[in-house]
Amino acid sequence: MGTKVSGKKIRMVRIQPSPESQMGVTKSVGLFPPLGLLTIDALTPKDTWDVEIIDEFRNRFDSKKINMSNTALVGISFWTNQAPRAYEVAGVFRRNGIPVILGGPHPTVMPEEAIKYGDSVCVGEAESVWANILEDLSRNSLKLIYEGGSPPLETVPVIEHLLRDIYPFGIIQTARGCPYDCSFCSVTLINGGAMRYRPIKDVVEEFKSIKQRIIMVADDNFIGSGRRGRQRAIELCKALYELRKKGINKYWGTQCTQNLGMDDELLEWMYKSGCRGVLFGLESINRKVIKDMHKGINTLGDYAENINNTQRHGIMVIGSFIFGNDGDEEDVFKDTIDFINEVGISTQNLNLSCPLPGTRLFEEMKSANRLRYINFPEDWEKYNMRYVALKPKNLSALELYEKRMWADKKMVRSNLVLLKRFIRTLWITKSPVAALFALLWSYTSRTSEAEYRYTINLLKQELGTLGYLSAKAA
Repeated sequence: MGTKVSGKKIRMVRIQPSPESQMGVTKSVGLFPPLGLLTIDALTPKDTWDVEIIDEFRNRFDSKKINMSNTALVGISFWTNQAPRAYEVAGVFRRNGIPVILGGPHPTVMPEEAIKYGDSVCVGEAESVWANILEDLSRNSLKLIYEGGSPPLETVPVIEHLLRDIYPFGIIQTARGCPYDCSFCSVTLINGGAMRYRPIKDVVEEFKSIKQRIIMVADDNFIGSGRRGRQRAIELCKALYELRKKGINKYWGTQCTQNLGMDDELLEWMYKSGCRGVLFGLESINRKVIKDMHKGINTLGDYAENINNTQRHGIMVIGSFIFGNDGDEEDVFKDTIDFINEVGISTQNLNLSCPLPGTRLFEEMKSANRLRYINFPEDWEKYNMRYVALKPKNLSALELYEKRMWADKKMVRSNLVLLKRFIRTLWITKSPVAALFALLWSYTSRTSEAEYRYTINLLKQELGTLGYLSAKAA
């Protein structure tokens, strides 16, 4: 297998694949630059390499437009529901003798599967091994597996790329890792259980270079953990506030644990620095379900008080919930919607329980023969929190989907409802930007009627074929 390395610049193609079926893919996908691809691009020496980035959420990969004769390496980074498409694209290049390296969340948790479809797999984060990968390629000696691990974030480059500027919204990451290790979540497995933080000067430099006015801070938990995480978040917000004082007025949103609402000082600095939205992974209003998920951080304080205090500080809250848990009671859908309305949560995510590979939930469902889709890798496309990927305990798969559909429609289907919630968020937060954030989130998270009909028909066909249509354990 040749690598087509010569004395001239070497050509590399980096690809973010988009699932073949767009069912379950929200409108917000494609609005943000592909952070992983841009990070690897920034690590790649430009005096040696010519890098082409293909984001399939904007432009579909077309092999006819790629010059296979002068391409030395292809890198594909992907999540679980992107895996079938990633393997398909990888096959196109490998049939032309071009080496393919696979990386990202799914190959990290499923390296034995991924290596069947690539020449090499990067497990974990690439910053610490990317130079070694390029060196090995130059010697035609790519290893099967590279263990990137969880390197210190001083190794993360400051991104500057013209491609980043063409997207509607900006994106940046300031921290990685999560110590909470919830049963349904793969973040701890992928990025480690210890919080790691980028140097504040690097974050500020990159933040300043982003052209867009609205930026997503793609941290799994912006406030980190413990006193160090809190103090670091305050220091970063102070640095971003200094940018605003210099006329660099950007607004941003991020993800945090809901105990943020207990910290007035941190909330004040987040607002001053331009934060106007946070996503709280509330998951469930049932404390027993939270305990089953091993998400102890959600037992700190009171949901309603923390949400109200956050929004009083001018920061709208996206409440993220999961339906289909074993501990869910019969009225969980109505009770959750009532809670959202009573508390005045600005907007929401209503997800279906999804056993992602590598998580304890996946292993539990697999052991209990409760995975509904097991024709891998093709079926990974359905592991996106919109399909019913597991066999629910307390109702049928069809009932779970239809009840989640009912809840979703109650909150986002009507334009009048969205207008009322916009006005309410504006009243609570006193921030037009926060209210617009919430409205945009609600609009882009809408599920189309075509998708509802398709999924319901699919479930009926599956359950009918299996003889489960009236059964509760489907």
